[in-house]
Amino acid sequence: MSISIMSSIAERDERRMPLGDDDCPDYEAVISRSNSNGTSSSVHYSSPFPDDRRPVSPLNPSRRHPRPLPRHERYVYTYRLLANNTPIQFMISVEPESGKPKPGKYTFRLSFKANGIERKLCEPETRKLKVDPRHLDFVVFIFPGKSSLPAGCLWSLRVWLRVNNVDHRIWGEDDLWIAKDPDFNSIGDASFARLKNADTGEQIYNAYVGRALVTFIVRWRHVSNGLYSYSLEYEAAGVGDMLFDDYKLRLDGDPRALSFLIFSIPSNSIPSGASHKLRVWIRSLVPLSTSDPTTSYVLPFNDSYIYQRLWKDDAFKIGGRLDFESLGTKMIMGFSSGAPETIVMPHPPPSSDLQSPRSIFNEKNGYDF
Repeated sequence: MSISIMSSIAERDERRMPLGDDDCPDYEAVISRSNSNGTSSSVHYSSPFPDDRRPVSPLNPSRRHPRPLPRHERYVYTYRLLANNTPIQFMISVEPESGKPKPGKYTFRLSFKANGIERKLCEPETRKLKVDPRHLDFVVFIFPGKSSLPAGCLWSLRVWLRVNNVDHRIWGEDDLWIAKDPDFNSIGDASFARLKNADTGEQIYNAYVGRALVTFIVRWRHVSNGLYSYSLEYEAAGVGDMLFDDYKLRLDGDPRALSFLIFSIPSNSIPSGASHKLRVWIRSLVPLSTSDPTTSYVLPFNDSYIYQRLWKDDAFKIGGRLDFESLGTKMIMGFSSGAPETIVMPHPPPSSDLQSPRSIFNEKNGYDF
Protein backbone atom coordinates (compact mmCIF):
# COMPACT_ATOMS: atom_id res chain seq x y z
CA MET A 1 0.00 0.00 0.00
CA SER A 2 2.89 2.38 0.74
CA ILE A 3 4.28 1.71 -2.72
CA SER A 4 0.93 2.65 -4.25
CA ILE A 5 0.79 5.91 -2.27
CA MET A 6 4.33 6.88 -3.28
CA SER A 7 3.54 6.14 -6.90
CA SER A 8 0.48 8.43 -6.77
CA ILE A 9 2.52 11.24 -5.21
CA ALA A 10 5.21 10.90 -7.87
CA GLU A 11 2.62 11.06 -10.66
CA ARG A 12 1.04 14.17 -9.08
CA ASP A 13 4.42 15.93 -8.74
CA GLU A 14 5.23 15.05 -12.32
CA ARG A 15 2.00 16.72 -13.45
CA ARG A 16 2.87 19.87 -11.46
CA MET A 17 6.41 20.19 -12.90
CA PRO A 18 6.74 22.98 -15.54
CA LEU A 19 7.46 22.01 -19.05
CA GLY A 20 11.03 22.26 -20.12
CA ASP A 21 12.33 24.03 -23.19
CA ASP A 22 12.13 20.86 -25.18
CA ASP A 23 8.52 20.29 -24.10
CA CYS A 24 7.20 23.78 -25.03
CA PRO A 25 4.58 23.61 -27.81
CA ASP A 26 5.27 25.35 -31.09
CA TYR A 27 2.80 28.24 -30.75
CA GLU A 28 3.38 29.51 -34.26
CA ALA A 29 2.53 26.08 -35.59
CA VAL A 30 -0.58 25.95 -33.43
CA ILE A 31 -1.75 29.34 -34.71
CA SER A 32 -0.96 28.33 -38.27
CA ARG A 33 -2.98 25.12 -37.93
CA SER A 34 -5.91 27.00 -36.36
CA ASN A 35 -6.01 29.35 -39.37
CA SER A 36 -5.46 26.73 -42.03
CA ASN A 37 -9.18 26.28 -42.69
CA GLY A 38 -9.86 30.01 -43.26
CA THR A 39 -9.35 32.19 -46.28
CA SER A 40 -7.46 34.95 -44.43
CA SER A 41 -4.30 34.75 -42.34
CA SER A 42 -5.38 37.46 -39.89
CA VAL A 43 -7.53 36.69 -36.87
CA HIS A 44 -9.39 39.30 -34.78
CA TYR A 45 -10.21 38.63 -31.17
CA SER A 46 -12.75 40.37 -28.99
CA SER A 47 -11.57 42.87 -26.40
CA PRO A 48 -13.02 43.43 -22.92
CA PHE A 49 -13.42 47.09 -23.89
CA PRO A 50 -16.51 47.65 -26.08
CA ASP A 51 -14.96 50.52 -28.09
CA ASP A 52 -11.65 48.75 -28.68
CA ARG A 53 -11.60 46.98 -32.05
CA ARG A 54 -7.88 46.26 -32.16
CA PRO A 55 -6.75 42.59 -32.36
CA VAL A 56 -5.58 41.01 -29.11
CA SER A 57 -3.36 37.96 -29.16
CA PRO A 58 -4.83 34.87 -27.44
CA LEU A 59 -1.38 34.14 -26.06
CA ASN A 60 -1.36 37.36 -24.07
CA PRO A 61 -4.87 38.33 -22.94
CA SER A 62 -3.67 41.67 -21.57
CA ARG A 63 -4.42 44.67 -23.75
CA ARG A 64 -1.60 45.92 -25.95
CA HIS A 65 -0.16 49.37 -25.30
CA PRO A 66 -1.83 52.02 -27.52
CA ARG A 67 0.22 53.53 -30.28
CA PRO A 68 1.36 57.12 -29.67
CA LEU A 69 -0.63 59.81 -31.44
CA PRO A 70 0.93 61.36 -34.55
CA ARG A 71 3.26 64.18 -33.62
CA HIS A 72 1.97 67.56 -34.78
CA GLU A 73 4.36 70.47 -34.37
CA ARG A 74 3.97 74.22 -34.36
CA TYR A 75 6.59 76.92 -33.89
CA VAL A 76 5.97 80.02 -31.79
CA TYR A 77 8.08 83.15 -32.24
CA THR A 78 7.95 85.83 -29.52
CA TYR A 79 8.73 89.51 -30.05
CA ARG A 80 8.81 92.10 -27.26
CA LEU A 81 8.60 95.88 -27.28
CA LEU A 82 7.78 98.81 -25.02
CA ALA A 83 4.90 101.16 -25.89
CA ASN A 84 4.73 104.25 -23.63
CA ASN A 85 6.20 102.32 -20.67
CA THR A 86 3.85 99.39 -21.35
CA PRO A 87 5.65 96.04 -22.00
CA ILE A 88 4.01 94.14 -24.85
CA GLN A 89 4.61 90.70 -26.36
CA PHE A 90 3.55 89.44 -29.77
CA MET A 91 3.45 85.67 -30.32
CA ILE A 92 3.48 84.36 -33.89
CA SER A 93 2.47 80.71 -34.27
CA VAL A 94 3.56 78.89 -37.44
CA GLU A 95 1.61 75.65 -37.94
CA PRO A 96 2.37 73.22 -40.80
CA GLU A 97 -0.65 71.59 -42.38
CA SER A 98 1.25 68.30 -42.46
CA GLY A 99 2.30 68.62 -38.83
CA LYS A 100 5.97 68.38 -39.77
CA PRO A 101 8.62 70.92 -40.87
CA LYS A 102 8.56 70.22 -44.58
CA PRO A 103 7.55 72.21 -47.66
CA GLY A 104 3.83 72.85 -47.84
CA LYS A 105 1.01 75.01 -46.57
CA TYR A 106 1.38 76.81 -43.23
CA THR A 107 -1.07 78.73 -41.03
CA PHE A 108 0.14 81.87 -39.25
CA ARG A 109 -1.64 83.01 -36.08
CA LEU A 110 -0.98 86.14 -34.05
CA SER A 111 -1.64 86.72 -30.36
CA PHE A 112 -0.93 89.68 -28.14
CA LYS A 113 0.02 89.70 -24.44
CA ALA A 114 0.28 92.52 -21.91
CA ASN A 115 0.36 92.39 -18.12
CA GLY A 116 -0.61 88.71 -17.94
CA ILE A 117 -3.50 88.89 -20.46
CA GLU A 118 -3.14 87.18 -23.83
CA ARG A 119 -5.69 87.45 -26.62
CA LYS A 120 -6.02 86.79 -30.31
CA LEU A 121 -5.13 89.55 -32.73
CA CYS A 122 -6.01 89.63 -36.44
CA GLU A 123 -7.28 86.72 -38.49
CA PRO A 124 -5.13 83.67 -39.33
CA GLU A 125 -3.15 83.84 -42.56
CA THR A 126 -1.87 81.02 -44.76
CA ARG A 127 1.32 80.87 -46.84
CA LYS A 128 3.20 78.16 -48.71
CA LEU A 129 6.73 77.69 -47.42
CA LYS A 130 9.72 75.94 -48.97
CA VAL A 131 12.08 77.13 -46.24
CA ASP A 132 12.65 75.73 -42.75
CA PRO A 133 9.79 77.02 -40.55
CA ARG A 134 12.02 76.71 -37.48
CA HIS A 135 14.37 79.44 -38.69
CA LEU A 136 12.15 82.33 -39.77
CA ASP A 137 12.70 86.03 -39.26
CA PHE A 138 9.84 88.46 -38.65
CA VAL A 139 9.77 92.24 -38.57
CA VAL A 140 7.28 93.40 -35.90
CA PHE A 141 6.71 97.07 -35.11
CA ILE A 142 4.04 99.52 -33.97
CA PHE A 143 3.60 103.26 -34.45
CA PRO A 144 1.13 105.78 -33.00
CA GLY A 145 -2.26 105.80 -34.65
CA LYS A 146 -4.45 108.75 -35.46
CA SER A 147 -5.58 111.14 -32.77
CA SER A 148 -7.60 109.35 -30.14
CA LEU A 149 -9.32 109.78 -26.81
CA PRO A 150 -7.80 109.04 -24.41
CA ALA A 151 -4.56 110.24 -25.95
CA GLY A 152 -1.67 107.82 -26.40
CA CYS A 153 -3.82 104.67 -26.51
CA LEU A 154 -4.15 103.93 -30.21
CA TRP A 155 -1.44 102.05 -32.13
CA SER A 156 -0.96 100.62 -35.59
CA LEU A 157 0.74 97.25 -35.93
CA ARG A 158 2.66 95.72 -38.83
CA VAL A 159 4.09 92.21 -39.11
CA TRP A 160 6.33 91.21 -42.01
CA LEU A 161 8.05 87.93 -42.82
CA ARG A 162 11.60 88.30 -44.12
CA VAL A 163 13.04 85.37 -46.08
CA ASN A 164 16.26 85.60 -48.11
CA ASN A 165 16.11 89.42 -48.09
CA VAL A 166 12.54 89.43 -49.41
CA ASP A 167 9.80 90.86 -47.16
CA HIS A 168 6.21 89.57 -47.15
CA ARG A 169 3.56 91.43 -45.16
CA ILE A 170 1.47 89.08 -43.04
CA TRP A 171 -0.67 91.41 -40.88
CA GLY A 172 -1.63 95.04 -40.63
CA GLU A 173 -3.80 96.27 -37.74
CA ASP A 174 -4.74 99.92 -37.14
CA ASP A 175 -7.04 99.45 -34.15
CA LEU A 176 -4.80 98.33 -31.28
CA TRP A 177 -5.76 100.14 -28.07
CA ILE A 178 -3.57 99.79 -24.98
CA ALA A 179 -2.07 102.18 -22.44
CA LYS A 180 -0.95 102.50 -18.86
CA ASP A 181 -3.21 104.76 -16.75
CA PRO A 182 -4.86 106.66 -19.65
CA ASP A 183 -6.87 109.78 -18.87
CA PHE A 184 -10.45 108.68 -19.49
CA ASN A 185 -11.70 111.90 -17.89
CA SER A 186 -10.62 113.65 -21.08
CA ILE A 187 -13.71 112.14 -22.74
CA GLY A 188 -16.05 114.86 -21.50
CA ASP A 189 -19.42 113.46 -22.61
CA ALA A 190 -18.76 109.80 -21.68
CA SER A 191 -21.11 107.95 -19.34
CA PHE A 192 -19.20 105.37 -17.27
CA ALA A 193 -20.65 102.20 -15.81
CA ARG A 194 -20.16 101.47 -12.13
CA LEU A 195 -19.47 98.06 -10.65
CA LYS A 196 -22.54 96.91 -8.74
CA ASN A 197 -21.70 93.33 -7.84
CA ALA A 198 -18.79 90.91 -8.32
CA ASP A 199 -19.25 87.16 -7.97
CA THR A 200 -17.23 84.03 -8.69
CA GLY A 201 -17.98 83.97 -12.41
CA GLU A 202 -19.52 87.34 -13.22
CA GLN A 203 -19.40 91.08 -12.69
CA ILE A 204 -22.45 93.36 -12.95
CA TYR A 205 -22.20 97.02 -13.96
CA ASN A 206 -24.86 99.75 -14.07
CA ALA A 207 -24.81 102.76 -16.39
CA TYR A 208 -27.10 105.40 -17.82
CA VAL A 209 -27.15 105.28 -21.61
CA GLY A 210 -29.30 107.96 -23.20
CA ARG A 211 -31.16 108.47 -19.89
CA ALA A 212 -31.96 104.73 -19.78
CA LEU A 213 -30.63 102.65 -16.89
CA VAL A 214 -28.73 99.73 -18.44
CA THR A 215 -27.19 96.74 -16.68
CA PHE A 216 -24.13 95.12 -18.22
CA ILE A 217 -23.27 91.56 -17.14
CA VAL A 218 -19.77 90.22 -17.77
CA ARG A 219 -19.49 86.43 -17.38
CA TRP A 220 -16.57 84.07 -17.77
CA ARG A 221 -15.93 80.34 -17.59
CA HIS A 222 -12.72 78.38 -17.39
CA VAL A 223 -11.87 76.38 -20.51
CA SER A 224 -8.41 74.90 -19.84
CA ASN A 225 -4.85 75.80 -18.85
CA GLY A 226 -5.56 79.42 -17.95
CA LEU A 227 -7.88 79.91 -20.93
CA TYR A 228 -11.19 81.64 -20.19
CA SER A 229 -14.25 82.38 -22.32
CA TYR A 230 -15.90 85.78 -21.71
CA SER A 231 -19.32 87.08 -22.66
CA LEU A 232 -21.12 90.41 -22.27
CA GLU A 233 -24.85 91.04 -22.30
CA TYR A 234 -27.06 93.97 -21.42
CA GLU A 235 -30.52 94.36 -19.91
CA ALA A 236 -32.72 97.43 -19.61
CA ALA A 237 -36.31 97.47 -18.31
CA GLY A 238 -36.70 93.73 -18.87
CA VAL A 239 -35.27 93.67 -22.42
CA GLY A 240 -31.71 92.64 -23.27
CA ASP A 241 -29.38 90.92 -25.67
CA MET A 242 -25.93 89.37 -25.98
CA LEU A 243 -23.30 91.88 -27.09
CA PHE A 244 -20.45 89.41 -27.52
CA ASP A 245 -19.90 85.77 -26.61
CA ASP A 246 -17.00 83.30 -26.38
CA TYR A 247 -14.28 85.95 -26.29
CA LYS A 248 -11.15 83.95 -25.43
CA LEU A 249 -8.52 85.30 -23.01
CA ARG A 250 -5.53 83.45 -21.57
CA LEU A 251 -4.70 84.70 -18.09
CA ASP A 252 -1.64 84.29 -15.90
CA GLY A 253 -3.63 85.01 -12.74
CA ASP A 254 -7.06 84.92 -11.15
CA PRO A 255 -9.86 86.27 -13.41
CA ARG A 256 -11.50 87.83 -10.35
CA ALA A 257 -8.54 90.22 -10.11
CA LEU A 258 -9.54 91.81 -13.43
CA SER A 259 -12.18 94.47 -13.89
CA PHE A 260 -13.82 96.20 -16.83
CA LEU A 261 -14.31 99.79 -17.89
CA ILE A 262 -17.57 100.16 -19.82
CA PHE A 263 -18.72 103.54 -21.09
CA SER A 264 -20.87 105.08 -23.80
CA ILE A 265 -20.53 108.25 -25.86
CA PRO A 266 -23.63 109.83 -27.45
CA SER A 267 -23.70 110.04 -31.24
CA ASN A 268 -25.55 112.57 -33.37
CA SER A 269 -29.07 111.27 -33.81
CA ILE A 270 -32.69 112.33 -34.17
CA PRO A 271 -34.27 112.04 -31.72
CA SER A 272 -31.45 113.07 -29.46
CA GLY A 273 -30.01 110.33 -27.25
CA ALA A 274 -31.06 107.42 -29.47
CA SER A 275 -27.64 106.24 -30.68
CA HIS A 276 -24.39 105.73 -28.78
CA LYS A 277 -20.84 104.49 -29.15
CA LEU A 278 -20.22 101.72 -26.65
CA ARG A 279 -16.69 100.84 -25.50
CA VAL A 280 -15.47 97.92 -23.37
CA TRP A 281 -11.95 97.92 -21.84
CA ILE A 282 -10.31 95.40 -19.54
CA ARG A 283 -8.24 96.64 -16.63
CA SER A 284 -5.39 94.78 -14.89
CA LEU A 285 -3.30 95.92 -11.93
CA VAL A 286 0.39 96.47 -12.59
CA PRO A 287 2.38 94.41 -10.05
CA LEU A 288 4.73 96.33 -7.80
CA SER A 289 8.43 96.11 -8.58
CA THR A 290 10.47 94.66 -5.73
CA SER A 291 13.60 96.42 -6.99
CA ASP A 292 12.04 99.88 -6.63
CA PRO A 293 12.50 101.20 -3.06
CA THR A 294 9.63 103.68 -3.47
CA THR A 295 7.08 100.85 -3.73
CA SER A 296 7.38 100.05 -0.04
CA TYR A 297 5.00 102.87 0.83
CA VAL A 298 2.72 103.01 -2.23
CA LEU A 299 -0.85 103.83 -1.24
CA PRO A 300 -3.91 102.20 -2.88
CA PHE A 301 -4.87 105.35 -4.77
CA ASN A 302 -1.43 105.34 -6.42
CA ASP A 303 -1.94 101.94 -8.08
CA SER A 304 -1.22 101.67 -11.79
CA TYR A 305 -3.31 99.76 -14.30
CA ILE A 306 -2.91 98.54 -17.86
CA TYR A 307 -6.01 99.16 -19.97
CA GLN A 308 -6.80 97.27 -23.18
CA ARG A 309 -9.83 97.83 -25.37
CA LEU A 310 -11.56 94.54 -26.14
CA TRP A 311 -14.72 95.47 -28.00
CA LYS A 312 -16.72 98.35 -29.46
CA ASP A 313 -20.11 99.12 -30.97
CA ASP A 314 -20.55 102.37 -32.90
CA ALA A 315 -24.36 102.10 -33.13
CA PHE A 316 -25.79 101.03 -29.79
CA LYS A 317 -29.47 102.00 -30.16
CA ILE A 318 -31.20 102.67 -26.86
CA GLY A 319 -32.61 105.64 -25.00
CA GLY A 320 -34.96 106.79 -22.30
CA ARG A 321 -38.05 108.93 -22.97
CA LEU A 322 -37.02 109.69 -26.53
CA ASP A 323 -38.81 112.60 -28.19
CA PHE A 324 -39.95 111.12 -31.49
CA GLU A 325 -42.07 114.22 -32.15
CA SER A 326 -38.79 116.02 -32.88
CA LEU A 327 -38.70 114.25 -36.24
CA GLY A 328 -41.03 116.96 -37.53
CA THR A 329 -44.49 117.37 -38.93
CA LYS A 330 -43.86 115.06 -41.89
CA MET A 331 -43.52 112.11 -39.55
CA ILE A 332 -46.70 109.98 -39.41
CA MET A 333 -47.09 108.07 -36.15
CA GLY A 334 -48.89 104.73 -36.03
CA PHE A 335 -51.42 103.84 -33.35
CA SER A 336 -52.22 100.57 -31.62
CA SER A 337 -55.21 98.46 -32.62
CA GLY A 338 -55.56 96.95 -29.14
CA ALA A 339 -54.32 93.79 -27.44
CA PRO A 340 -52.23 91.33 -29.49
CA GLU A 341 -53.81 88.35 -31.21
CA THR A 342 -52.57 84.97 -29.98
CA ILE A 343 -51.79 82.51 -32.78
CA VAL A 344 -50.83 78.88 -32.07
CA MET A 345 -48.04 77.79 -34.41
CA PRO A 346 -46.37 74.43 -35.06
CA HIS A 347 -42.73 74.07 -34.20
CA PRO A 348 -40.76 74.79 -36.29
CA PRO A 349 -42.84 77.40 -38.15
CA PRO A 350 -44.01 76.33 -41.62
CA SER A 351 -42.12 77.53 -44.66
CA SER A 352 -45.21 79.44 -45.78
CA ASP A 353 -44.79 81.87 -42.88
CA LEU A 354 -43.89 85.46 -43.82
CA GLN A 355 -40.86 85.56 -41.53
CA SER A 356 -37.67 85.65 -43.58
CA PRO A 357 -34.00 85.27 -42.69
CA ARG A 358 -32.65 88.31 -40.92
CA SER A 359 -29.81 88.60 -43.43
CA ILE A 360 -32.14 90.00 -46.13
CA PHE A 361 -32.98 92.95 -43.90
CA ASN A 362 -29.47 94.32 -43.62
CA GLU A 363 -29.42 97.74 -42.02
CA LYS A 364 -28.58 100.39 -44.59
CA ASN A 365 -27.02 103.77 -44.09
CA GLY A 366 -29.58 106.50 -43.71
CA TYR A 367 -31.50 108.05 -40.87
CA ASP A 368 -29.99 107.38 -37.47
CA PHE A 369 -33.19 106.35 -35.67
